[in-house]
Amino acid sequence: MLFRGMRYATILQPGQVWMSPDRENPGRVVVDVFKGKVLYRMTPQSADDTPQETSRSEFRRWIADNNADLTDQDAKAGQKVSPSAELGKRIRALRQAVGMTQQQLADAVEVSRAAVAFWETGREGSVNKHLAGLCQALGVGEDTLLNGLAEERIETTLSPDEADLIALYRMLSPSRKLSAQKWLERQTNQHEPDDR
Repeated sequence: MLFRGMRYATILQPGQVWMSPDRENPGRVVVDVFKGKVLYRMTPQSADDTPQETSRSEFRRWIADNNADLTDQDAKAGQKVSPSAELGKRIRALRQAVGMTQQQLADAVEVSRAAVAFWETGREGSVNKHLAGLCQALGVGEDTLLNGLAEERIETTLSPDEADLIALYRMLSPSRKLSAQKWLERQTNQHEPDDR
């Protein structure tokens, strides 16, 4: 039963499929929900399956404006890697790249070795309090540690198409850069026998 004057918030969760009765209007699949934001992709899937980002309130407004209904649960969309797990992988990779043990990193950041192990296994713990120390110990900027993105000026000779690709890549948002990296990785792993 609905009561006049009461507002109900739609609970958004990864994997939800929202469809409008107007079949001309594409539906949306929730990929992730975090810090007031919703990452979603359109359905049916297009050739560019890059997730888009909006605020929770904007996503809920889209649901209301389009009379969209929760029609399905996309289990694949709900399977996501947590940001903490990704950060843990980056901490481990950067630590190994500079040749440090967990104990050496712990000493540099002034935490226990168990704390470093905790972070590297994807459990966030108190990592936010130690970002500056981690960045200093690992010799990277905060963007590199948090997003895996590094921007350095390196002199090299590029072909015109490589220069175009890099220029386009630099115009992308961090989430689209990650999607582009994943797409390129898939393409290099799916080579034809005649390609090599």
